[in-house]
Amino acid sequence: MSANPRYSNGNERRKARSWLRDQGLPCHICGQPIVYDLPAGDPMSFEVDEIVPVSKGGSPYDRGNLAPAHRICNQRRGNRDIAEAGGVDPPIRTSRDW
Repeated sequence: MSANPRYSNGNERRKARSWLRDQGLPCHICGQPIVYDLPAGDPMSFEVDEIVPVSKGGSPYDRGNLAPAHRICNQRRGNRDIAEAGGVDPPIRTSRDW
């Protein structure tokens, strides 16, 4: 079994993640704001999403292929292209989001 390419160069991935976080952009999938200080397992937390999925040849380090996403949006999208995913419903907002 081969290693996950996202982690084969941890330093580059951390730099790309930090660069993306510093921009403070909304989720590129649903368009809603991201609360960047939520813990990693939270469905509304920040994740790095590859626009062209790694499983389809996209780079996990090329900043032109990376975009911010909510964890839940990224999971719902899976490895489908944005157009192929047919849009992802915005995450359900909770009172904590207000």
